Amino acid sequence: MMQPELLAPAGSFEALKAAVENGADAVYLGGKDFSARQYAANFDREEMQAAIEYAHSRDVKIYVAVNTLLDDQELEGAVEYLYWLYNAGVDAVIIQDMGLLLAINTVLPELELHASTQMTVHNSRGVEMVSQAGIHRVVLAREVSLEDTAKIVRRTGVEVETFIHGALCISYSGQCLMSSMIGGRSGNRGRCAQPCRLKYTLVEQDGTPLNVETEGDHLLSPRDLNTLALLPQLVEAGISALKIEGRMKRPEYVAVVVRNYRQALNRSLESPETFELAPGEQREMGQVFNRDFTTGYYHTNPGRDIMSYHRPNNRGLFLGRIEEISQGRVRLTSDLPLSVGDGVEVWIPRGREGTTIRNIMLRDGTQVTSTAAGETVLLELNAGRAGDRVFKTYDAQLMEKAKRSYTSPREERVNKLYFRVTAAVGSPMTLTIKDEKGIDIEVSGEFIGEAARKRPLTEKVLREQLSRLGNTPYKLAELEAEIRGEVMYPLSEINKLRQRAVEELKRRSRKIMANPHLRANIFEKRVHEFQKSAQSKSRKVADMPKLAVQVGSLDAAKAAISAGADRIIIGGEHFHGRPAFTLKQQEEAVKMAKEVGCNILIALPRLWFEGQEQTISNYLRRVEEWHPDGLLVGNKGSIALAKAVTSLPLVGDYTLNAFNSFSTDLLKEWGLSQVTLSPELTFRQLENMRVDLPAECLVHGRIPLMISEHCALGALMGGKAGSNKCSQPCKNQRVGLKDRMQMIFPVETDQFCRMHIHNPKELCVLDDLHRFQQLGVQWLRILAREKEAGEVVRLVKAYRQVLDDQADGEQLKDALEKASDQGFTKGHYYRGVI
Repeated sequence: MMQPELLAPAGSFEALKAAVENGADAVYLGGKDFSARQYAANFDREEMQAAIEYAHSRDVKIYVAVNTLLDDQELEGAVEYLYWLYNAGVDAVIIQDMGLLLAINTVLPELELHASTQMTVHNSRGVEMVSQAGIHRVVLAREVSLEDTAKIVRRTGVEVETFIHGALCISYSGQCLMSSMIGGRSGNRGRCAQPCRLKYTLVEQDGTPLNVETEGDHLLSPRDLNTLALLPQLVEAGISALKIEGRMKRPEYVAVVVRNYRQALNRSLESPETFELAPGEQREMGQVFNRDFTTGYYHTNPGRDIMSYHRPNNRGLFLGRIEEISQGRVRLTSDLPLSVGDGVEVWIPRGREGTTIRNIMLRDGTQVTSTAAGETVLLELNAGRAGDRVFKTYDAQLMEKAKRSYTSPREERVNKLYFRVTAAVGSPMTLTIKDEKGIDIEVSGEFIGEAARKRPLTEKVLREQLSRLGNTPYKLAELEAEIRGEVMYPLSEINKLRQRAVEELKRRSRKIMANPHLRANIFEKRVHEFQKSAQSKSRKVADMPKLAVQVGSLDAAKAAISAGADRIIIGGEHFHGRPAFTLKQQEEAVKMAKEVGCNILIALPRLWFEGQEQTISNYLRRVEEWHPDGLLVGNKGSIALAKAVTSLPLVGDYTLNAFNSFSTDLLKEWGLSQVTLSPELTFRQLENMRVDLPAECLVHGRIPLMISEHCALGALMGGKAGSNKCSQPCKNQRVGLKDRMQMIFPVETDQFCRMHIHNPKELCVLDDLHRFQQLGVQWLRILAREKEAGEVVRLVKAYRQVLDDQADGEQLKDALEKASDQGFTKGHYYRGVI
């Protein structure tokens, strides 16, 4: 059975040491730029070099996350940074941006690349697509089941990495625009403000709260992933790397989690049939940090059982209930061991009150510094009442143990060295050392051995001196001593030889572990040729852009065409509670559009898993018989599947995150005939792009901010929990999520029971349409899948009139906004996310 790599996070050098000393096989970290955890400490270049040398000398790999979207102005700097990382010796770089993928495979194909979970790769077709483009390993979306993961491994043969512990995103990674659109802090740019951890109220469309039973108001806050009990199954699935989330976490957290997974994984590999958790493992994991635990989507969609409604941060472990309060002390029977210095929280009706335990008294008045579980104790707590719950949020002894693991001068993670010494009267001492990788170092001293008068050299003396390896990643494993005669050498001579040999071993090891140095002139030549090719593209000033309208019903399609749409887009997801757009109606829409000369695209679902491939393939074959003008594809697997099944032209949707010219070049290489650019781009960034494909931009509609396997409505009102099926209340009512600013985010559920959360404000750039012409944009899209035919007519007519110079955009925009329930926004066209 293949042994998977245990991959740990590090947001600081201390966390790196914690990961290495507690058993990680590899560590992923970020630099100061281009990293999806911009609020971690991260590593500058000097620290990065030191991190690589530290890890490599302990036989641990280093992966660097450069996993944000990059605009055209940033790509050159990112390429230079990856070149520096390559020569510094990193083992791989984790990326999200497709443009960076193309650039690196053109100018630095020697560098190993891993596809970040931000790429939203979730099926075998997508894995094959990015693998053929130069990706060595794929980090799958967290929503992929264990069964599908095993199928992907078998079908593709590509290295697969999955998350096994830590924070979960409620949305598919790489598909979330919520933080971006609300506050300009983009998750795709490493600056997520985590709006999912805030409080929300489930409401009707008009804002009336719905009567739901839940322990708290954090309706979008998931529990933490914990798969300790699933390790044998994860190994059996053939996963190459098991990834722990947590680059924002403190080093003690990294130490505790990595140690427990290391120990459990070793037991699983030794005997998967008899594997079971050791006492205390889950307790330690929960104590160091938890929002309650879940195994995520590995086996099923857990519904409400994946959520942490009560609180979005560390909840600690249940300690006990207050039994009595007397003279400033509370009495409780502790479910856990308790020590002075531990942190506790009392959960009171209005919130939580936390404190640090300064003293512990037993029932007979005895003062103690610690107690075992099951003891009744008296604690000084200035909060709570009888019956209130008390949680232990900090374990002083556990944290001290964790801290010692990475601060002690005596390292646990060391490499064995094999020493051989020859010594004789009249000869210098010769020391040979060999490490576990087979590197041999031989050094000779300057002192000529003398006949011993009192204390001749012995193997015991040699062992004592040579084992003094101090703060190095080595320990003496074996010593072979060939001492001829009674000879004497100064102890300082032996120490000098040991120091010289170890330093030379370190130098040789760094040279071997570092990547072969790519000569700068070769790299610069490749970069120059790549830039020359990119600069040869000229901006195409388009005619006035054409108008595309994405609709959700046959009536809306007819309305869009009659109002002047140049293209309609149908298919993809349809939302529960709205009239179904049947296959027969879709075929009718294609026929109708072709009769009047209107372009028509059929959209594929935004996301789909292994078990749905055949259904989508059958759908594609049927669609091809209708002869539409093309397919709208929104994930990498859909591109590959559509190319394999049909010969229809492909148009890339905005969900592909085309953020720079090079990403559009890669999409062109993949066979796309048109691309929709990211809605996070500004006009200024669009101006800097040189796109060889016809480009489209979104100009109107409620942009989906999240797409999630978790449905809040189903969990809160439909009974969806564990294996319980949902009663699908979404078919009978429209709901939203109201935030603390009283904005209502419309919530829709599609045919796959995925939740779509939309922006409260509609995007509207009706008064800026002529700017798109200057930028060479050929298509403008209105998102109108949820709109009735009458609304579609009003929208399309307004945009048609402005495009045809028959009306003033500002005036029409004002009129439309008055009819909007929550107003308009210009999105990122002016403010951006840089």
